[in-house]
Amino acid sequence: MLLSLKNKIFGYNNSKYENILDDPKSKIGQFLSNFITSLVVLFAFIFVFESIGTNEVTYKFELFVFDAFISIVFAGEYFYRLFNAKEKISFIANPIRVIDLFSFVPFFFGLLSVGDILKLLRLLRVLRVLRLVKKIPLTAGFIKALKDYIDEYKAVYILFFVILFIGSSFVYYFEKDVIGTKFTSIPITLWWGLVTMTTVGFGDMVPLTNLGRVFGSFLVFLGPLVLALASAVTIMVFMETSRNHEMTHKHHARSKHCHRCKSKNPKDANYCMICGEELNDQL
Repeated sequence: MLLSLKNKIFGYNNSKYENILDDPKSKIGQFLSNFITSLVVLFAFIFVFESIGTNEVTYKFELFVFDAFISIVFAGEYFYRLFNAKEKISFIANPIRVIDLFSFVPFFFGLLSVGDILKLLRLLRVLRVLRLVKKIPLTAGFIKALKDYIDEYKAVYILFFVILFIGSSFVYYFEKDVIGTKFTSIPITLWWGLVTMTTVGFGDMVPLTNLGRVFGSFLVFLGPLVLALASAVTIMVFMETSRNHEMTHKHHARSKHCHRCKSKNPKDANYCMICGEELNDQL
């Protein structure tokens, strides 16, 4: 039984999918894929549990064992996918696979590190949660659509930065000589300007001069307008992604799939264009 399972996983051969984990029709592949996803969710709960009280010290061994187990599973999945990938360089450079890599590398490097480096590597474990993004069907299409709208995003954020920099600079020069002022430098004033333009408003810093308040008011009004432009671009990205996703599904629905070689054929085809298998009503 174990030998048969091994052959199904490591001897997987399908023209449509590179490995069994990506095959939606494979019960074993979907079980393993869902198991790995459940480990990510479980890690999120453990990561929070670890930060409560003295849990990190009290359950140090148990937490280490779980971290080691999850890292080994993620590493095994990564190298399994790499081994089966047809284009290995493209696989390694893929942003999704970079996320996969960071889900286990910090643990193994952490075994050889101490001090602040170890703390940083332990913190990087939180990147494992990004693996859940792969479960969102529209992720790949959304990333592609973002690239198509990169010029629009550049224009919006350049405009945001220009307003932020000019407004904050004026506020700094009007406020810097006021006794007890908190606007002690342009970087600190930029922080205040960013908080103001994004409508967060912590209230830790407020202009005291009339001119400072005037320019602060400009940031209050202009900030939401620029952010609205960014939101509008993002909505267009989502709409295009959703439209492309829907068109893809409609195309697949209109295609006949050959049960023998798994290839797609026109809906009016009677025989597979690849292997010649009779299609009948195979959808």
